[in-house]
Amino acid sequence: MQFILGFVAILGGAAFWWWRLKMLGEATNEIGDAAGRAIGKYKRYKFRKKMEDSPLESVDDPAAAAVVLMYAIAQEKGPLTPETEAAIRKEIISTMGLSDPTELMVFSRWAAAHVTDPNNVSLRYAKLWCAKLNEAERRDLFAMAERLARSFGASTSRDANFTRLRERLGLAA
Repeated sequence: MQFILGFVAILGGAAFWWWRLKMLGEATNEIGDAAGRAIGKYKRYKFRKKMEDSPLESVDDPAAAAVVLMYAIAQEKGPLTPETEAAIRKEIISTMGLSDPTELMVFSRWAAAHVTDPNNVSLRYAKLWCAKLNEAERRDLFAMAERLARSFGASTSRDANFTRLRERLGLAA
């Protein structure tokens, strides 16, 4: 009888300590999960902050990059007016062939608001344009930018920004 009571006591003690270790393992897993969520939240915060600081980094479409360039050129010449918006919309519809450019224009206007110089835009997106556009499309891009600048009465023949844009697009003078 004492042998059976001793065996039950040892079995009860083992079950108790097994249960305690199981609870300790679950607590450790919960701490690990909480740490993983905290690290993920921190990484998302850093990514979101980076995107807010530099929305130009998020553009990977050559059409969106071209519209950002047009907005940057327009902002350099003065505040955006309804006429400017109409000129950009006309270029997008006629040259790019988009039927409803509203979403593209809204995003590009927001991205261009973070730009101080159109030269920075052409520098940032030159590789994208050269990689994804053929020569005829790059010529169309340059022509769109020129027509937009001329609509403000600006001369593009001596403008250094247009000279650099032409070079970066790989177009002969």
